[in-house]
Amino acid sequence: MKKSSTNNDDGVRINRYLASCGIASRRAADQLVLAGRVMVNGKVVTTPGIKVDPSHDEVIVDGERYAQPEHRKVYILLNKPRNVITTNSDDKSREVVLDFIEVEERVFPVGRLDRKTTGVLLLTNDGALAHKLMHPSSNVKKEYIAELSEPFTPNLLPQLTSGMRLKDTGERVSPCRAKILDNGLQVLLSIHEGKNHQVRRMFETLGFEVKRLDRVAYAGLLPGELRRGEWRHLSRNEVQALYKLTEQP
Repeated sequence: MKKSSTNNDDGVRINRYLASCGIASRRAADQLVLAGRVMVNGKVVTTPGIKVDPSHDEVIVDGERYAQPEHRKVYILLNKPRNVITTNSDDKSREVVLDFIEVEERVFPVGRLDRKTTGVLLLTNDGALAHKLMHPSSNVKKEYIAELSEPFTPNLLPQLTSGMRLKDTGERVSPCRAKILDNGLQVLLSIHEGKNHQVRRMFETLGFEVKRLDRVAYAGLLPGELRRGEWRHLSRNEVQALYKLTEQP
């Protein structure tokens, strides 16, 4: 039997460890411990404040062993707030997306949302899946709601969706889908590309300023009840759907 490190002051609190494994929230994890449903190195623990060493201790919940976080693939959905940078760090000390995530693993964002854009952002430590999702051949669908400075009229929809040439660089984008909302002040746009600032540049080409931009779906993932700045682990079915989408074995 392994030597327990539950008295090690340098360890991780058991509720935080269980939360990082995607088992339960910290509060719910405390209840699991109090109910005697958690074992550490073969012994039932009932004290929520104990600590474990993720690199050595074996943690079992309801008979199922969980891998140490650093050896486990993690998939996280964040509802990104405005004015947050989609990087792991920032030399100007601005808020970055990792400031909102509490996991032991080193995760990274899949693709980027610019600082002002809000909404669905996937983070993971699964580099192979991330590469496939970001590769143009995967044709991952991204949906945005753009709030415009003035109403968008139906007669402009064919120009927006038929595969326009961007005004600033002359670069052509692929055809897409769009739906006018809120009397034209908002447009729902569905694209399969990820060119730099693409949605904003598409509307600018047609003479419209994007006041707010929110990504409401990515690869079939939706924010659901997540508020700005909140995150959750993907379910097993959601991860499997991502693999199927990218045709990974």
